[in-house]
Amino acid sequence: MCELYPAKGGLAEFWTPVEGDLELGGGHIASSGHLAARRHIAPCLRKAVFERDQTGTNDRACGLSGEQARRSHRHRLSILVIRTIPKQSNSEMSPRLSGKTRLFLAGNFLSMLGTGLVLPWMIIYLHEVRGIPLPVVGAMLAAAAATGLVAALVCGALMDWVGARLVLGMILLGQGVDAVALAWAHNTLTALPAVLFYGATWAPMFGGISTMLNGLTPEPALKPRVFAVNFAVQNMAIGIGAAVAGFVVRNDHPGTFQVLFLANGLSCLLFAVLLLALPNLRRTRVVNETRVGYRYVLSHRGLRLMILASLLLAFTGPGSFDAGLPAFASLAAHISDHAIALSFTIDAAVIVAIQLFVLRLVRRHRRSSALAAIGLIWAVSWALLGFAEVVDGPGWRTVILFAFVSLFAVGETIVAPTRNPLINSLADDRIRGRANSISGFSQSIALIVSPAVVTGLLAAHLGAVWIALLCLGCLGTVVIAARLRVTLTAEQDFAIQPPVAESAAGST
Repeated sequence: MCELYPAKGGLAEFWTPVEGDLELGGGHIASSGHLAARRHIAPCLRKAVFERDQTGTNDRACGLSGEQARRSHRHRLSILVIRTIPKQSNSEMSPRLSGKTRLFLAGNFLSMLGTGLVLPWMIIYLHEVRGIPLPVVGAMLAAAAATGLVAALVCGALMDWVGARLVLGMILLGQGVDAVALAWAHNTLTALPAVLFYGATWAPMFGGISTMLNGLTPEPALKPRVFAVNFAVQNMAIGIGAAVAGFVVRNDHPGTFQVLFLANGLSCLLFAVLLLALPNLRRTRVVNETRVGYRYVLSHRGLRLMILASLLLAFTGPGSFDAGLPAFASLAAHISDHAIALSFTIDAAVIVAIQLFVLRLVRRHRRSSALAAIGLIWAVSWALLGFAEVVDGPGWRTVILFAFVSLFAVGETIVAPTRNPLINSLADDRIRGRANSISGFSQSIALIVSPAVVTGLLAAHLGAVWIALLCLGCLGTVVIAARLRVTLTAEQDFAIQPPVAESAAGST
């Protein structure tokens, strides 16, 4: 039996009454946002209404006054509803994701499957296969990050203006074209424009995905779940793609890399086609409304802190893991390519296995506390990876690598139901696209800049410095989480608000 709370007039309920609720007998019954509950309460109401007609006649026959009869009826109706609502499962209390949301998640899975085929091998492909010097590769990726910054800011404003679906579709088409260009990049001259276009199409993608997911999931209670499921889907796809690529790529056969890039381009085009079946999420404009821009986003203290936290999470998380980890493990720790590919699969497997369990834990605590937990977990995991450079024996180094990815994955499962829902709770519809674009840009910029940072430090034999910087960044996230704890309102800091019990009106 779910815990129930008395409503006005004595009728039991387990939510806070809102405008639009069905009112009967002085109590508020399920609104449109509580469909699972209405399925169980509706039969109770029909039975209660029938018994009201019967008991009303009996009360009058017993000589009760009108007011006494109404009080007697409300008391019986309250007991009836309490006793007849069956115990509800977690799936019934948490409505399923809509068909359109599931279709979007399926398309994103296809796209990220292609991403997993090529993302871990970008530096290896440009440096070892195409023979471009390592410092030049780092400089090209840094230039791509600058291009991505401009593209993300433009796409964020376009999403608020013309809708997220249209912008995301154009981004995916651009990624398909860029994959073909990278497949046939043979030297610095041909690789540079492809890498720059890679930054321009990769950087704004995550902002478009977050804006689409938020628009396709209007129920606040479902937002942490949909972002968590999307994160698990993305990592599962990247893990599968990386595992497949690990068995396909051969450094002495450039054609194997070309096949992977072309497959990535095809996956992006398939996602773009699926987007045509989804609505173009575009808000209704108000006449003579105040125009807002990125200055308004940055003037919001909570959003400023979250943007900074997103930047640190991106650089200490996916940016360094997806791009920096393969370079560090291969060049500094001398771990085999197959073990590196398997580590991505282990990371994805851990995320898929525990994501929903972690989601239930996160929903019970403050989002600021969850943000601090991410920083602490990742700081410990990166420090653990640093030992892989100093221990003797390839076996122990591989064990440390696998232990690192397993612990790192735990922190990753907390990110999705914490960061994106919090950003969308702070931003209103006028700036939602811009806020998500800045947050998404931080993820994309980290995936582009991190390889440049790690390659420069590894070329100078400063792998330990790279690990130390990542640990400091993780601890910086903890500091920001402490500031957010005193900045956020209770509604913003908690994923689920406890029901507010109302005092019963009248005596029985």
